[in-house]
Amino acid sequence: MIEVKNKRQGKLERFGLFYLNRFSVRRSDHKPFDISDEELSRKVRKISQKGILLSALTGIILVFPIVWFDVKYFDAPFYIHYGAVLAATIITTLIEFYLLFLISLKAVHEVSELINMHARERDYLDGIFGVKNILARTALEIPDPELEILGIDPFKRISKKNLLILGLLYKAKIIISNILLKLLLVFTVGTSIMGIPIAYEALLVEAFWNGVVLKRVVHEARLRLFGFALAEEIAANVVREGLIYKLSHNAKLGCLRSIGNAVVMTQNYHPNMIILLVHFQDILKIEEVHQYDNWEAFLHTLNRVEPWERNFLLDLFTVAAAFDGKLSGLEKDHLREAFKEEHDLYYPRLFQLTACLKQGRLNQALELCRLDFTAG
Repeated sequence: MIEVKNKRQGKLERFGLFYLNRFSVRRSDHKPFDISDEELSRKVRKISQKGILLSALTGIILVFPIVWFDVKYFDAPFYIHYGAVLAATIITTLIEFYLLFLISLKAVHEVSELINMHARERDYLDGIFGVKNILARTALEIPDPELEILGIDPFKRISKKNLLILGLLYKAKIIISNILLKLLLVFTVGTSIMGIPIAYEALLVEAFWNGVVLKRVVHEARLRLFGFALAEEIAANVVREGLIYKLSHNAKLGCLRSIGNAVVMTQNYHPNMIILLVHFQDILKIEEVHQYDNWEAFLHTLNRVEPWERNFLLDLFTVAAAFDGKLSGLEKDHLREAFKEEHDLYYPRLFQLTACLKQGRLNQALELCRLDFTAG
């Protein structure tokens, strides 16, 4: 069902799994939805703040030797000056990356324990979509593997060239911001502040970006873990209420097309949608490949099924489209084609669900993930 284009697990992901497997796990039987949204937000914010502080301090402490050597040997011969700076840079950078990875891994692990995700793993989600694999890739900012699932190519409408350019620009932000801040300070206050060389501003830049990265990592981990929990709960509710058994074969295919087209239209492959797709494939027991990422086929299915089945498919499409916590331009362009006269019913729900996922309001998001046979 899932075809991974590169089956080799990277060294960084293995590094992340190594430490995640060694972090202690608190045994608990509570469910993600047992904790109020206010309590979840407070605890996630606390985890994020602790990680930001540790990341910032790590940056300051380990960039200091580089700047110190740069200032101390500034007037020394070229090979001594830059030789000392290069040696300090290599050593401290390796140590900094190692410590930052550990801080990030610990932070995402604490978020997962907060909602007790380790007690809710499923056999068919082992491997690349297991909780620990997702957390390892999130913490270390490793791209998710390229794959096709039931013939759906998540990268169908994504420009690989644009993704590469965006990645390079992100990595260059620290260097660029450092240079710009240094130039700004030189032109406004001179080469030193209260006798402290301007070069030491690199400590503040490093601390700032380390904090920004850690905050983003925690927020992405929260989004992925909440998506994991929601996908499981949505599938369980559909089975528990017997909704899935009332659908015709065409409507069941439409379920996979609802999610498959949402996967493609995000233009930003996200594992939340793949996990939702895997859950529905499991409860539907459909193995056949049948143009699940074809937009015209999805619209055709919406027109062929019964009106009450169409409502169910639009519910599922709305949930799937919101599952990455954002709306792409391509999604916005196509929504009216699917929703038609019910656009004013479904779009506000889609917008609100996206905001809930982005802001970490798990219980409110679950309320908006209802699937039934009524419009809206």
